[in-house]
Amino acid sequence: MNLRPRQKRSDLIVDLTPMIDVVFLMLIFFMVSTSFTANNSIKLDLPQSKAQAANKEEKQVVISIKADGQLYVQDERVKDADLRRRILNITKGDPNMRVVIRADADARHKRLVYALDTIRELGMGKVGIATVPLGGK
Repeated sequence: MNLRPRQKRSDLIVDLTPMIDVVFLMLIFFMVSTSFTANNSIKLDLPQSKAQAANKEEKQVVISIKADGQLYVQDERVKDADLRRRILNITKGDPNMRVVIRADADARHKRLVYALDTIRELGMGKVGIATVPLGGK
């Protein structure tokens, strides 16, 4: 028989510091790896405008025109002959889908007109030209 009085155990203290460190590291990782803005992979020098930006709709077709005249639809390079077909594939013939043209400020005017003519031939009614705010980039 054990007649010695039992020693009281001190209360266990759980150190939360390592767990908090891990949670903060995970938070930082997810914040850095998440993109909060639309990241356009084609770098263009857009013209400046005083007009305010329109609300971005969920589904839209983006046509980009680089300074050297290359055409891109949804960041995918297309030839002039394929522009019409590519737009039809994305819109599925919906004339109410918004079309945004992102033309470099140094792009030739005739390339912009070519894109606008193609859009008009397809009967697309909602067309916009992307710009940056005056004095901004």
